[in-house]
Amino acid sequence: MEPQQLAQWMQKEHAQVQDVANCLRERVCAIPRSCVAQWLDDLRDQFERFRAHLQKHMAMEEHEGYMTSVLERRPTLSRQVDMLKHEHAETTKLMTSIHHELAAITEDDRLTMRDCCNRIRHLMDAVEEHEKEENLIVSYAFTCDIGTKD
Repeated sequence: MEPQQLAQWMQKEHAQVQDVANCLRERVCAIPRSCVAQWLDDLRDQFERFRAHLQKHMAMEEHEGYMTSVLERRPTLSRQVDMLKHEHAETTKLMTSIHHELAAITEDDRLTMRDCCNRIRHLMDAVEEHEKEENLIVSYAFTCDIGTKD
């Protein structure tokens, strides 16, 4: 993938993740005092949309996205790319854990709901930080000259 195409693709993909995350962030900002069952159902649906989108996004990054292009251009960045791939696996584990916890929560489990909302916020913060790292590695790979000055 050409650098310009890659930059546009990443910008579009990260914007889509951010849109889905923003909807979820609104949902977890506060647990309502009434209509908790409906709120919980909506939270489950919103989290599932986030999870499905992010899983697809990470798979695309690994198989069709920036990782291959970065490694072709800068093989010395393989350790950093491997670390980002590992974070994808960790993110998947966290999402699976949260998904199972959400499925088990009842409307009476207020403390568990609060904990789950905190975990979701933490996950979204981690994803945002991860995307910043991805942007940095791509920027570095395609803008730094190699050995042009001796």
